[in-house]
Amino acid sequence: MVALRIKGATIPFNLTSLDQVSRLLAEDVPINWHTVITPNLHHIYLLRRDPALLEIYRETEILLPDGWPVASVLSRIAGRRIERVAGSDILERLLESPGRQRPLVLVGGRGEEELAVIRARAEAREWKVFTEPASFREVEDVHSRRNLMARIAESGSGGVVILGLGAPKQETFANELKAHAGAGFILCLGMAINFSAGAVQRAPRWVQKCNIEWIHRISQEPARLFPRYARDAQALIPLVIDNYRGFA
Repeated sequence: MVALRIKGATIPFNLTSLDQVSRLLAEDVPINWHTVITPNLHHIYLLRRDPALLEIYRETEILLPDGWPVASVLSRIAGRRIERVAGSDILERLLESPGRQRPLVLVGGRGEEELAVIRARAEAREWKVFTEPASFREVEDVHSRRNLMARIAESGSGGVVILGLGAPKQETFANELKAHAGAGFILCLGMAINFSAGAVQRAPRWVQKCNIEWIHRISQEPARLFPRYARDAQALIPLVIDNYRGFA
């Protein structure tokens, strides 16, 4: 592991490759609920402003760097190249792996049509799929959220739960979900459901390798993403300063 410093707190990242985490998720079942989060610069921005969220990340079982800024800082600290592990790639690997009738619960996304596309792909690989569109009311209302979590925990025990609710909502949701009985993996994957369903196109592979995927995403949703990316960029210099010892 390599620890990233954020406002005096240390966040331990797992040095696990995409191949390794894909095998783990497809083949293993932990004895309780384990959360997987793939932080990028947007997450760092949120973490710097929310101590409660910071504590959730500190207690997360598997943290993997998504986005070149986080991976680059970790690489300098570790003294070797750390590859980014994108949540979208993790979901794609899962959908390509044999399910062996294990549960796969899909939560969120942009609607029933997207979930139906992922369901068909997963069932073709023998995953036992459950879908929960998770409306705004279900997630925000305390009583409805409890019922939603109970269904998800029961359906997903022994398998994988995919949360596509966006940060930080999905991370706080996952933290509450872990209190329910059962065992398995809870993956906080943001836009991954939208990408794998084909509702939103990922950047070409060469764009991803050049670390300019963010330009492609802005071109798709400029009104929403340009202000957010500009705001998130404010977290980069503090991130470097917080981890200055890793650059010695």
